[in-house]
Amino acid sequence: MADLFVKKEASLAALGQGRSLLFYGSLLVFFLALASYGGLALLNPNLQNTKERLIEETKLKQESLRPELLSEIFLLDERLTNTRTLLSKHTFASNVFKLIESDTHPLVRFTNFNLTTDSRKLELSGEAADYAALSRQIGILERDPQVEKVEFGGLSFTVANLLGFKLTIILKPGLLQLRP
Repeated sequence: MADLFVKKEASLAALGQGRSLLFYGSLLVFFLALASYGGLALLNPNLQNTKERLIEETKLKQESLRPELLSEIFLLDERLTNTRTLLSKHTFASNVFKLIESDTHPLVRFTNFNLTTDSRKLELSGEAADYAALSRQIGILERDPQVEKVEFGGLSFTVANLLGFKLTIILKPGLLQLRP
């Protein structure tokens, strides 16, 4: 029976110790919450004062702006937007000339040039010194990243004993847009 009494007292002591830990933990949480609330209560008036001061500064700056200046700013913004739209939809054929200039083989010359911007189709007639030069020219155009497709045909010999040909090049859409 004495063992039972000792066990009962030990379990009561452990229970009391557990309650004590729970009490101190709860007390700690309570004080942390109280300190947070106090910090916020002290901080809130300072934030309110800052907010009111910024609102006043904004009102003063708005009053200092002249209405005619604002209308000029909005007019300028509208004009810039219209110009940007115009440039983005404008066709820049000069980029095609740069492409032809950079991609023409030294033994090839083009004699006819027809650009259709709606279909991005460039039709060329030309003369090459021989079949190898013409083959290299077609390869150069096919490897260009701005060229979508190259169609070849119309082989003939010219009066000057050169190889005449016709090319149709389908250009990628980005080539006909403004590029720096």
